[in-house]
Amino acid sequence: MDAATNYDVAIVGYGPVGQSLATLLGRQGWSVLVLDKQAGLYPLPRACHLDHEAMRILQAMGISGEINDAIVPAREYLLLRADLSVLSNLPRGWETPSGWESSYHFYQPDIEGIFDATAKSTPGVTVRQSTNVRTVSDLGDRVELKVDGGEEPIFARFVVGADGANSLVREQAGIARDDLGFEATWVVIDVEMKAGAKAPKVPDTGQVLDPAQPSHMAWLGGDHYRWEFMIVDGADPVEAAKPENVWPKLRRWITADTATLLRSTTYTFHSLVASTFKQGRVLLAGDAAHLMPPFMGQGMISGMRDAMTLSWMLNKVLKGTAPVEFLDAYTESRRPHVTEYIAESVRVGQLVCETDAQKAAERDGKLEAQTEANPPFQPQLGAGFVDGPLGGRLAVQPRIAGSEDVLLDDLLGSSLTLLTVQPEVLNGLPSTAKRHLELLDVSVASISTRPGEASPRNFVEEGTRFTDWLGAADADWVLVRPDAYVFDAGKGAEALEESIEKLRAYISRESRMLAGQEAMLVGGTRPCVMPRRSTVCLCWLQTTHTRRG
Repeated sequence: MDAATNYDVAIVGYGPVGQSLATLLGRQGWSVLVLDKQAGLYPLPRACHLDHEAMRILQAMGISGEINDAIVPAREYLLLRADLSVLSNLPRGWETPSGWESSYHFYQPDIEGIFDATAKSTPGVTVRQSTNVRTVSDLGDRVELKVDGGEEPIFARFVVGADGANSLVREQAGIARDDLGFEATWVVIDVEMKAGAKAPKVPDTGQVLDPAQPSHMAWLGGDHYRWEFMIVDGADPVEAAKPENVWPKLRRWITADTATLLRSTTYTFHSLVASTFKQGRVLLAGDAAHLMPPFMGQGMISGMRDAMTLSWMLNKVLKGTAPVEFLDAYTESRRPHVTEYIAESVRVGQLVCETDAQKAAERDGKLEAQTEANPPFQPQLGAGFVDGPLGGRLAVQPRIAGSEDVLLDDLLGSSLTLLTVQPEVLNGLPSTAKRHLELLDVSVASISTRPGEASPRNFVEEGTRFTDWLGAADADWVLVRPDAYVFDAGKGAEALEESIEKLRAYISRESRMLAGQEAMLVGGTRPCVMPRRSTVCLCWLQTTHTRRG
């Protein structure tokens, strides 16, 4: 960084996504400035759902334990009829690849303080609140930011807009958005039970499939609860959110004598995605890049995925071990992936928001007849992997034996990682491949199921989860990206040598071809096709227990 550049990365926006990205970059040793126009943290709840992948990202931020103490697992999901009788009971018990529970609920002010304190205490991170960014200009070799107050311009090597749906950064970069065609307005209500009041009978998550008034309820942990009601029949949104119109809708569960109304507001849910997440030295993350209906609880989590992927790609470029063009891979990886989440959220929203009584009855009949849920919805990355049974999928994170509830990332960190269950494969690599592993900063370790074989780079897993996962893919090694997605997996030293060369070519941008898979060009996307199934798909319920995210 030259004398005329103040920071390596400037981030505009200090919500959970900006906080996450600042922490991840700061932990890698970069100077980061975060600018936000608000004087402090927003005091009211918005998001209320984390999943197992988000918890793995929080591991990388060093705060998964602290966050885990402030949230509650969400293991119950009920689809309810209008009279609140159970239409379908969908327990959450599937084993996730990340080693965490599939879903959690939280009251956002309880955890955002942890995000805030972590970012502000991370060396290299500077947070300036009450600072309104006026202009963002890409100068080619750096970015100039001007803020209100007559200060000197701020310069950074890159700028990231994490400044929400109405992003100034996106607007000034001239990045368009594609509308995927969903819109619905709901009243969102958060309450806190009063001291001594009996807890209402509310499931972890309950979705009321009432065509006359689709609604949702959830326990957020402690004394906090949420209800949501779809606005129907052209009702006025402002009127619908007024306390005198909210309390009658809540009388089945609570009254003003038993609970305090913390927030009652309306949201119009959209499905939008930016045409590119990178324009020159300007990048987008979170709601600035994409908006989705909340029916899978994946909004904030998708922003955290952006932060995780962008942090490792920026790290490579800032270190000089990858060209600036490598940042094109950010859009290539993330845009198709989040678009699939948006498409599925839209499909689920259409299912939930049905107000035609006859169509709703047909839907309910299919739900009653369906006895098995589809596999959890976990789409493949858009690009940046080698085609195969594991490529582009989340890697399994094993628990390590002989330690107090330690997961592998706690020991290896979040880096490019080569893991094998056959250490002799590493011995068969030629010196050139081993040198490339060093230059690419790849952490190398073996995973064993046999007690007594532990060493600094040989870990013994609890059980056989990781070993079985590789075995099912007929693989004995796996290359994992720092964002925990698989780059490639295979068997034997010869295949590993070829994969290392593909990884080197991918990061150097010498080739956009990975085993027959063409990485999409910046601004492009894979076709977005709504899933079509003969039965009502319940895969979304396997990964989420709430509708706000």
